[in-house]
Amino acid sequence: MSAIAKQLFTSFGKVTDTFARAIIVSVVAALQFGFSQASANDELYHFPKIEKYLIDSEFIDQTYEIHVMLPISKKDGSEKFPVLYMTDANGDIPFSSNTRIMQAAAELPRFIVVGIGYPVDNIYEALNLRQRDLTPMESEPVANDLPVEGIRIIQSGKKTGGAPEFLQFIREQLMPFINERYNTVPSDNGYFGHSLGGLFGLYTLFHKPETFNRYIIGSPAIWRDNEVIFSHAQEFLKVNDALDISVYMAVGGMEERGRPDAHFVSGLYRMDALLRSKPIEGFMLKTEVFPEESHISVYSMVHSKGLRAVYGPAKCLPFRPGECE
Repeated sequence: MSAIAKQLFTSFGKVTDTFARAIIVSVVAALQFGFSQASANDELYHFPKIEKYLIDSEFIDQTYEIHVMLPISKKDGSEKFPVLYMTDANGDIPFSSNTRIMQAAAELPRFIVVGIGYPVDNIYEALNLRQRDLTPMESEPVANDLPVEGIRIIQSGKKTGGAPEFLQFIREQLMPFINERYNTVPSDNGYFGHSLGGLFGLYTLFHKPETFNRYIIGSPAIWRDNEVIFSHAQEFLKVNDALDISVYMAVGGMEERGRPDAHFVSGLYRMDALLRSKPIEGFMLKTEVFPEESHISVYSMVHSKGLRAVYGPAKCLPFRPGECE
């Protein structure tokens, strides 16, 4: 019973007027009903709205547009969740509806999704920006001569090779920002990236593996910078004997038809073989090739299969926690 209701009941014993007593009884009943309804509402589950932030990087001259999606969760905000960080979230979070439905159906455990993008209207406008942030070495940028208006031009500073600064932004600025504002599990972070985003995922794994403990790497652009990422992988193997990390890599089997020089498929096979050449305690690796998929069509499959590979299914439906026991 609330303090207000208790006070009214105490007063109730001192009131002799019948009408006044009736009023007090009605008020107490209404209060009790209101409190019970509030308690019931706190127990309800909901899909929070996706929130958006603009964050100026302290490490490179760039404003990033950050989208944050919480899973189906209690309205009182009492639950804690791991976090998955995704690159190329330009305008929205890729496959946000699918992720939420899979979590609500217990095909995935619940986690927060943080989409990292740019304040642009579509991915084409960000082609040069992502080429800067997701590549490990400064080199001649790949020309984007598409007849699409609005493609952002980088006027000064690095045009490629910005992966170190981008990773620094994620580790030292974005992650603290998210952990301060949301009820997270700071020790459980995942990464999802495709194409250049996949290359950046490998770069992070090989240089700062502890940044994430779950990596989903889709069709990584291993061919960039004369395949320098292989030398990074070799150094990674030399210095690591134990890592509690799960990695999922995948590619579409048809990706080399359009660009045989990019070695998307054969390069991933070689990377898989290299990473398996030295046993690392706790390091889990799964690699898949989807035979009939292209560089674009495989994206959705990497998302669905990759999330299930590194997270596994939930133990129970989110709104039936008793089934977890």
